[in-house]
Formats: sequence, C-alpha cells, structure tokens
Amino acid sequence: MTMQLTCPECGKEFEIEESQQAHEKQAAALKAQQEEAKLETQRLLEEQKKQLAKDRESMVEAAVKKQVEDELNESRAQLINQAKKEAEQNTQKLLEEQKKQLAKDQESMVEAAVKKQVEENQAAALKEMEQNYQQQFHETLEKTKRDNLEMIERKESQHKIEKDRLTLDIAKLNDRLNRNQAVELVGEAAEERLKEALKERFPVDFIRDIKKGALGADLEQHVNLPGGKNIGIILIERKSTKSFSQTWLPKLKKETEKSNAMIGVIVTDTMPKVHEKKSYFAHSSNILILRSDVAVDMIEILRENLITNFRDDATAVATQDIELTANVFAYIAGEGMKHLEDFQAKLKERKELLDAKDADHNRVMKKEWKNLQDQVDAFQKLGAGLSEASKNKVSPLPPPED
Repeated sequence: MTMQLTCPECGKEFEIEESQQAHEKQAAALKAQQEEAKLETQRLLEEQKKQLAKDRESMVEAAVKKQVEDELNESRAQLINQAKKEAEQNTQKLLEEQKKQLAKDQESMVEAAVKKQVEENQAAALKEMEQNYQQQFHETLEKTKRDNLEMIERKESQHKIEKDRLTLDIAKLNDRLNRNQAVELVGEAAEERLKEALKERFPVDFIRDIKKGALGADLEQHVNLPGGKNIGIILIERKSTKSFSQTWLPKLKKETEKSNAMIGVIVTDTMPKVHEKKSYFAHSSNILILRSDVAVDMIEILRENLITNFRDDATAVATQDIELTANVFAYIAGEGMKHLEDFQAKLKERKELLDAKDADHNRVMKKEWKNLQDQVDAFQKLGAGLSEASKNKVSPLPPPED
C-alpha cells in the first residue's frame, strides 16, 4: 500500500510503501531527500546569508548615503546661512557706504554753503579789520611818536645823570690820585728830612741818597771815624705808609746782604701791630725796625756800637803788640776812661730821652687814633647820607684806605 507523505519544509509529497522494501526505499529516498533537503537548506542558507549580507550592505550604504545626504544638507544649510549672512553683511556694508556717501554729499553741500558763508563773512571781517588796522596804525604811530619823545627825554635825563656820575667818579679818581701822589710826596719829604737830620747829627759820615727806581734801599750811611776811615754801612729804608708790611723785612735783608752793609734799618711812621707800643724792635741781629720820631737817636746808638765793635776788634789785634797794648791801656786808663764815662752818660741820657719820647708818642698816637676813628665815622655817615639822599643812584664813597 502506498502512502502520501508531504515534506514539512518544502511541501513536496512522497509515496511511502508499507513493505520492507518500501520501507527501505522510503528510508533511502528519505535519506536522499534529507540529503537533498540539507543541501537545499545549505544552499538556501547561503543564499539567505548572501542576501542578508547584500541587504546589510544595502542598509549600510543607505545609512551612509543618508548620513552623507544629511551632512550635505547640513553643509548646504550652513553654506546657505553663511551666504545669507555674507549677503546681509554685504548689503549692510553697501547701505553703510551709501549712507556715508550720502552724508558726505550732504556735508559737501553744507560745507560749500558754509564755505560760501564763511568767505562772505571773512570778506566783511577783512574789510572791517582793514578799517580797524588803519585806525590802529594811526593810533600806534601817534603813540610811538609820544613814546620816542619820552624815551629821548629819559635818555637825555639818564645821559645827564651818567655824565654827572662820571664827573663825580673822575673827581673821586683825581682825589685818589692826588692822595696817592700826596702819600708819595710825603714819603719823599720824610726821606729828605731823615737825610738832612742824619747829615746834621753825623757830619763825618757820608749819607748816600739812592735814586728813586734804582735797586737798593733809600739811604746808605757810611760810618766814618773822625780821621775819615770808613768802618761800615748802615742801610736805611724810609716808609711813610699807614700800615706796616711784613714783606719789607726779607727785601731789606736781601738788599743788606747784597750791598755788604753791616746793619739794615726800616724807619717807619707805623709800627707792626704786635710792637705798636715800642719805639724799636730787632727782627734779627742786623735787621731793625725804628719808629720815625726816635730813628736818628737809635741810629746814633747803632753807629756808636759799630765804632765800639770796630775798636774792640782793633784792640784785640793790638794786644799782639806790647807797645800798642800799653798805649791802648794808657788811653783807656786816662783820656779813654773819660770818653767811656761820657759815652755811658750819653747812653743813659739817650735812654731817658727815648723813654720820655716813647711815653709822649703813646699819648699822641692814642689821641691820633681816636681822631682818625672819629673822621672815619663821620666819613661813613656822610657816605650813607649821600646814598640815601640819591636813592642809591650814586655809588657811596669808598672807605678810606688803612
């Protein structure tokens, strides 16, 4: 008996025999069918796998295509927006440029109108300024004339003041010149008086007057013994200034050495401040400063000392000769003793006279200094009064020289 069997997979119908043979056939056929079905199934699976792969690729491609389309759409939208923005910006820029150009055109029109108005105003202002300038020119010219006249008058007045001032200055210079000449003349007169006093006191000596401007001191006193023998030179410098200068001392010392003088003497009216109360003082062993009122007396003492020293030296030499020594001793014990006593008395008398003169000199100098100070005060008050009276337009008189 044959049975119909339908395959659940493919729906194909098979005839199945009930006999063993049929069973075997059926089994073989079933196996064959199963093999065929398996192959078919594998084929179908391969096809489905390929289809799935193909579908998957299509899906991926579609997705990629969609994504690309989406990105392209987005880029397109961005480009459109950017282009829109740029267009808006360009439009805005064009509008701004047009607005500026319009404003510029308006400004040009306004500027032209204003310029025209300004030119008209300037023309009117220039005309008015020209009129004002002409008026001011005439006023300035008149003022300049008045100022020039005033300046000329002031200059003439200043010239007169300067002339008066120069006249006063010239008078002052002449007065100073006269004073300097007077001082120089006083010095020459003092030197001449000293020379005459020395000649009168020491008639046996030779008083040599050194010419003015020549090197050396003012006077040379060549000390001579009564027999005419010269025993030495006293170099004398006469000063009649109001102040003592220390520069005189080294100069006199140098001149003393150069002239081979034994003693150098400065005769001065004014003693150094440290010795102002003295009538004389010794700067060194052979350089002395003498006050002028006692100078001749002091020079006499110096002269006697030179003679004594000369005689002492002669006595020392004479001691080598017995006869000469006896004669000298006899002279000293006899007539010489009287000369020594007379000389001693004369020295004592001279000392008392010098002391008295020194005291008188101090009193006189004190009075003279007071008178000088009073004159200086009066002079300064006079200068201050003149300065105040002239409102400092005239320089005050210079202070008196020391």
